[in-house]
Amino acid sequence: MTNDLRTVERKYDNLSEYSIQVNRWILKPIGAWPAQNSTTSFEKITSRILTVICWCFWMLTIIPGALNIILEKEDMYIKLKTLGPLSDWSVGGFNYAMLLLRRNDIHNCIEHIRTDWKMITRSEDQQVMLKNAKVGRYIAGFCAAFMQGGVFCGCIAAGVFQRTVEVGNETVIIYTLPCPPYKLPVQTKSIHDIVLSIQFLAAFIAVSSTTGAFGLAIVFASHALGQLNIMVPWINEFINQQSRDQNSNACVNKIGAIVEHHLRVLR
Repeated sequence: MTNDLRTVERKYDNLSEYSIQVNRWILKPIGAWPAQNSTTSFEKITSRILTVICWCFWMLTIIPGALNIILEKEDMYIKLKTLGPLSDWSVGGFNYAMLLLRRNDIHNCIEHIRTDWKMITRSEDQQVMLKNAKVGRYIAGFCAAFMQGGVFCGCIAAGVFQRTVEVGNETVIIYTLPCPPYKLPVQTKSIHDIVLSIQFLAAFIAVSSTTGAFGLAIVFASHALGQLNIMVPWINEFINQQSRDQNSNACVNKIGAIVEHHLRVLR
């Protein structure tokens, strides 16, 4: 495990980076990663531009899709089929909004993790923290890959393949979409490709928001669990030390440090 610590530290420059890297990969492309102390002005401007672009793609998908369900006179089965991806994008948009509104809180939690990695210097404690960080990292990465892959395959199945329909004595090729828009000539190949590309990007934004929120939750929870786990040997050491050492001041200082760290975890 000591070798693992050294390997991770060499590869990621610092141990805290190992904990949060996957979340940054998920959230940075959609402009939802909070600005850090080292963030440059260019990166802040880029993040704002990405946020505007993401909202534009989301609205260009949600609004025409909702209008199509409400105003088009179609079979109820087709409307319900369209409602599936539309509701997924709607929930993703809500998650995206929450990530942006809670950006400062997320930043504080990330700084909390970084501070903990700096405060805990004992190798045994860092090994416990690294073990929990691995769990959070792997779960966040697996969920992101699984959900992005599933939605990507669903969009391909619903939008890339053409459908053949018999109209009288003629065979007509129809272009399909995951969420047909209202009053757009999507049977024209160029327009179909543009709309499909927008819906692909909207799906990517929605899924990134959902997996990003879940990834943050699991990484923060895993880190908090690691902090609680390292306190168990602290308490055992305190009990053993108290039985040998009669110095009351040293005992008070030790238990005070444990209580303060416990309160820090609960915050």
